This record gives sequence, structure tokens and C-alpha cells, in this order.
Amino acid sequence: MIVFGVDILQGSSHGRNQKYALHVIDGDQEWSKEVSKNRLFRLIREKKPDYVAVDNIFEIFRDKRDLVGFLKSIPPNTKLIQTAGKTSLPKLSKRFGIDIHPRNPFDEARVSALLTKYGVGEIVSIFTDKTIIKVSRNRSLGKGGWRQNKYKRKVHDAVRRVYREIKEILDRNGLDYVEEVRKGYGGISRGVFIVNEARERVPISSFKLRDVQVTVEAVEKDKIEFIPIRKQKNYLIVGIDPGTTVGVALIDLNGNVIAIRSKKSWSYSDVVDFILSHGKPVVIATDKKTVPDYVNKLKASFNCILYSPKEDLPVEKKKNLVSSYKILNDHERDALAAAMDAYNSYKNKLKNIEKRIPIGYDLEEIKAGIIKGFSLRNMLEAKEETKSQEVVAEVTSEEIKKRDRIIAKLKEENQKLYEEIRRLKQKIKRLEDKIYTISSEEYRKIREENLVKSLQSEIEQLRKIIREKDKTICELREKLEELKKIKYLEFKGWKAIRVLKKFTKDEIEKLEKEGIERGDIIYIENVSGAGKTNAEMLVNYGIRALIAKGDMSHLAREVFEREKIPIIPVERLEIKVFDEFVLVKSSELEKKIKEALEELERNKLKRLEELIMEYKNMRRFESGQ
Repeated sequence: MIVFGVDILQGSSHGRNQKYALHVIDGDQEWSKEVSKNRLFRLIREKKPDYVAVDNIFEIFRDKRDLVGFLKSIPPNTKLIQTAGKTSLPKLSKRFGIDIHPRNPFDEARVSALLTKYGVGEIVSIFTDKTIIKVSRNRSLGKGGWRQNKYKRKVHDAVRRVYREIKEILDRNGLDYVEEVRKGYGGISRGVFIVNEARERVPISSFKLRDVQVTVEAVEKDKIEFIPIRKQKNYLIVGIDPGTTVGVALIDLNGNVIAIRSKKSWSYSDVVDFILSHGKPVVIATDKKTVPDYVNKLKASFNCILYSPKEDLPVEKKKNLVSSYKILNDHERDALAAAMDAYNSYKNKLKNIEKRIPIGYDLEEIKAGIIKGFSLRNMLEAKEETKSQEVVAEVTSEEIKKRDRIIAKLKEENQKLYEEIRRLKQKIKRLEDKIYTISSEEYRKIREENLVKSLQSEIEQLRKIIREKDKTICELREKLEELKKIKYLEFKGWKAIRVLKKFTKDEIEKLEKEGIERGDIIYIENVSGAGKTNAEMLVNYGIRALIAKGDMSHLAREVFEREKIPIIPVERLEIKVFDEFVLVKSSELEKKIKEALEELERNKLKRLEELIMEYKNMRRFESGQ
């Protein structure tokens, strides 16, 4: 692994004359040097380090543009690391046992490099996993003219050839992409690939030829993202005061208070989430000799060490333990007192361990292991084994880099062969130009004929659309005229009545969707096939009367007569028929409805008299016997 630690030298301003403190870790070798900005960039390109580490990117770079320019200039596989984004460099160096002299740029560069080597820091991510490849002309085409057109054709054809070769490379490597092409005279003037892959995994670099230039760049993100190299854990001692109101206090393994909170009816799951949001519990502590069930449950959930005092903590001792802190209530006091009492029980042991931990080991992780009962020796041996595995990984990485260098050489040779091929292709192109000049007139005629056919087809399509639109307009005009006529006749004393085309269930439901109101009069155009069920459907809507065309079935008529709904034959009325309505003179309609109702009453009385006579005759017949 190669790591560059970089810090700006005091008194060095941003710009071309900027000076940096550089600390390089290359395997087992380390060295420091003062370098200029150009020298730094040159070393990065030559050495191709795995990481370039800085304590804070905003101390090194003026703005986002400056940062983007730097990341574009370094090799794609080199990562920029910010070591002290959320935590200060001195605090991080203390955690890993590294000596540091604050305000010394070379020391800060060294610490940044070491921390990165130990897996501490955040990768500065400014590019998405997309790469844009632009293929375009490398020279201006100048003004027009016959010779100039020939030159344009030559340049645009060269752009097209390079574009196709890049496309073949992308396809050969199985890369997913979208493309956009701007056509030019005799070829293409510009082509763009947007590849759905990170820049370092796209096997094409920027280059320039006589007529063509290719630029390969990663697509920028909207904002800078910081991705941890390895998640650093905060190890916690948790003090708990259970009850209706739960108190929770969190301190680190150095006795620093991280968070204190209390809440009434605080759910168990929310308490767990609150603790985990601040770190990983190592000890769960209580101020009671007899451990509450709630505390035992938390201890089991986190699989950590339980601490309880030999006797319940007295109030005075609790106050002394938390006297330096601002406490809101007794629940928070008891929780913090339990945590501080637990810390004090481990304090001397942890201080002693700090002196024995070698540089480069995470002190907090080692302390957490000691509290859990692991021996220092076993933990250090386990860490050494992990480091040796990382060295094997680094050797593999070196082999990969060696292979990459061989590939780069082969690419260079391939480029030379490409140039030779390009010269031969140019010769072929000159011969093709002669053929093209001879056949261009014929080609022009064919192109014009194809264009005419295309335009004729488009015209026919548009005419078809216009015919359809004209038909729709004509239908709407007819409907509008019909509505105007209906409105005029309504004004003259005619009444609009809804039309039921057929006396069927489907037609009745269709009319109901359009709107049937209580008291409506309905015109039935065809009453054949009507039955009792359909008649009852209309009765349920509360209609006032029916105008019917044709003879209605006996069953349907009985339903309407029973409900005193008159049925007026259409022959008795003067009507005007439209598509969805019929118009009837209001006065004539009311008269006919009245007559029909009177006729219903007469028929009812007549049937009643007939029933009475029939009953009397039956009685006489029975008496005569």
C-alpha cells in the first residue's frame, strides 16, 4: 500500500506557488519532503498511490472547483481521504497511540498518512458511478467552399471512425451505456457516450489525434459525499434508571459524557435505538445492588457486561459523582451516577492498559475487549494476524499494479499500430473520395427521391388526421344545432323528455347513469320485450308518466297501473324527435297525463264493480242450490 499524507505549509498561499508538507508511506519505507503543487501532482501521477490523505479538504482546496480539478488530475484508482472530518486530528492520533505536534504540517501529514493506513478516515466522493466520453473534432473547419466541404467530410469521417472504435471497446468489455450523436457532413461532428460505470473501470483514456479529440471524465455528484474507509465504533458505558420515567446516561471509555436523556413511558425499542445511535454498549450499569429486570433485559439484548454496586448507591454519593454535570431530574442523576460508578471501577485498569498498547492499535477497541475479559496479549496477536492478511492483500494489489503497467505498455504499442492503421485508412479514404465524387450525383438523386417519398407519406398521414378532425367537428356542430333547436322549442312551450331506446335492463341502467330524477317523464321508443322486472326498475326511480311507442306487455302495464303511472301512446301527442330527447308541448302533455290518470281511475272503478257483481252472482248461485 502506498499512502501520501499532505498538509499545506504555514504562510503558503493558495495558487501556483503553494507549498505542501508531504509524508509518503510506501510499504515499510517512510519519508517526508516539502513539495510544490506541480511537484506533488507529478509524484501522484508517477507513484499512483492508493490514497492521498489530508486532515481537512477545506484547508487544502479553495472551493469545490479546485477539489474537482485535483480529483480529475490524479489517477482514477487513487482515492482522496479526509482523516479529521468529524473528529479532530489530535483526538484521533491519541486513540491510535500516535504522537503528534500540533501546528507542525509535517507531523499532521504523517499522522494523516498513518491513520489512513490504519483504516481511519473518509473517502471524498465527488463523482458518480457514471463516465462521460466525448468524441469531437480537434480543429476548426473554417469557411465554406468545395475544398472546404471535402475537408469537412474527411474530419467528420475521422470522428466517426474513432467513435465506432470506442463503441466496439465498450461492447467488448460488456459495459452498459447510452449514446448521442450529432451528424456532420460526411460523418459525425460529435459523439457522446454516458457509460454506467465508474471512471476507473472504463478502459479508455483521454487523447488527441490530428483531427479528433477524445475526453473521458467522471460525472460529478450534486454535492460532496464522505464515505468511511472503515466504520469506527464508539464504545459506551450505559447507565440505566428504569421505571415509569426511564433515565439513560451514555459515557465513553475515557469517562466523557456522550448523552443524557429521560422520558416518561419511553418504549424499550426506542431506548435501544437511542443507545445504538451513539455507539456500541460495552457495560450496562445500575445504581442498585439487586439488578432490575429491565436492566437485565438490556444487558441480554446487547450481550455486554453488567455492572451493579455491592450496595445501593447513597444519594450523597450520586450527587458527588454527577456534581460536574447539568442534570434535569433524579432519573438522569441516577443513570449518570450508575455509569460514572461503573467507569471508576475500571478506570485504573484502563489507564494502565493505555501505556502498554503499541502505536497503530485502536485504544478504544482494546479497552472494550479488556472490559469484556479478553487478555491484551490475545487481542494484539489477533490484530497482528489481521495485519498480516492485509499485507498479503497488498502484495496481490502490487501484482495487479504490475499487470496494469504491462497493459499500459501494450496499449502504447497498440496506439502506434493504430496510427499506422489510421495512415493506411487515410489512403483508402482518398481513393474512396474519388469514387464518391463520381457517384455523388446518383446518390443525391436517390436521396431526393427518398425524401419526396417520405414527405408524401407524411402529407397523406396528416390529411388522414385532418379528415378525422373534420368529421368530429361536423358531428359536434350537428349536436350544437340540435341543442340550440331544443332550447328554442323549450322557450316556445315544448318540454324536453329523455328517451329510453329499448325497454331493457341495460338501457335503463344507462339512462340512470345519465340521470333520472323523481317526477321525470320517460319516452320509450320500443316497448316490446318489457317484463315485470324492468317495469319495477322504472317505478323505483319515481317517474311520473310514460310515453310509449307500440304495445306494452300485460305484466309491465299492470305494474305501472298499480302505481298510478299513466302510459300515454305516442300517437296521441305531437312530438319532435331528436337523438337523445323528444319534445312535447307542455300544455298538451299535462292534459294527456290528466286524462290518462282519470282513465286509470275509471278502469279501477269498473274492475271493482265487476268484482262486486261477480261476488253477488256467486252468492245467488249458492243460495239457489
